[in-house]
Amino acid sequence: MSKSGYIQRYLLIIRIVRNNRYISLEELIRKVEDGLAYFDDSGNVGASRRTILRDIKEIRSGMNISIEYSRQENGYYIPEDEDQIADIERVLEQYDMMTSLHAREELSSIVFPERRKARGTEHLNPLIHAIKHSLMVDFDYVKFDNATSRRRHVMPYALKESRGRWYLLAIESGDNVRHAGEIKSWGLDRIRDLNVTKTRFSKDPYVDPEKEFRDVFGACSSSELPVEEVVLSFSPKSGRYNDAFPLHESQETLVDDGREFRIRIRVKLTRDFIQELLSQSEDLVVISPKHLRKELRDIYKKAMKRME
Repeated sequence: MSKSGYIQRYLLIIRIVRNNRYISLEELIRKVEDGLAYFDDSGNVGASRRTILRDIKEIRSGMNISIEYSRQENGYYIPEDEDQIADIERVLEQYDMMTSLHAREELSSIVFPERRKARGTEHLNPLIHAIKHSLMVDFDYVKFDNATSRRRHVMPYALKESRGRWYLLAIESGDNVRHAGEIKSWGLDRIRDLNVTKTRFSKDPYVDPEKEFRDVFGACSSSELPVEEVVLSFSPKSGRYNDAFPLHESQETLVDDGREFRIRIRVKLTRDFIQELLSQSEDLVVISPKHLRKELRDIYKKAMKRME
């Protein structure tokens, strides 16, 4: 079996155990064998008892995901408090797509992956290394509204994906830095001449990137913006889309009666969020807050004037 085949098997085990709490070893083996049949590069290696037990051990040690065995329930399970599983599974899904779709020439006529790719992904591995080892990072940064770049010196804390783009969450260092000590997002597609230095920094224990961006749609946040309750109404068709792909993790359905789909979320009203609402203007009514309704109306009026 190729290396990608091993990763595919690890992915199958994680998914199967996660979706079948207290699954027996025999049932796990059967489901893994069935799943491997969909992969062309799985070879002739079966999913034996010894193989699966070894895989579970390697998943625990190498991926830090605890697959436990319950004697009382006679089956395997993943503890519910392991929040990192979703992120790891997502990374594996992307690897799975890359190996099982892009590498198969015979699928080119029936599978059409997105050809528009985000720039800057070559920075991911160096930045992950810098974050893990608390190393300062230097780079030139080009803003969308300015063709010139400026050298930045930052303390990297985390990486975040939003709508197909990757962002570095970091604190800028140096003199005359605006909002000193505040964690900001930097688009990887606008980073040039990245340099991971050998200078270590001490991470601020009070800086929590996940918490900072928890109430944000997209990858831009601001400590100056409050978290607000937003109520939105959609047509049934758009409602089904937003039900399947929620705007935010706080999304709560208030009305779904076949005539209207109404939701409530709690977010900061960032530019990214406003842009998302504008993209759904045709079937959207902002119920509250009132100042958000006014802001959207003003944008529509300016757009109409430009179109005259």
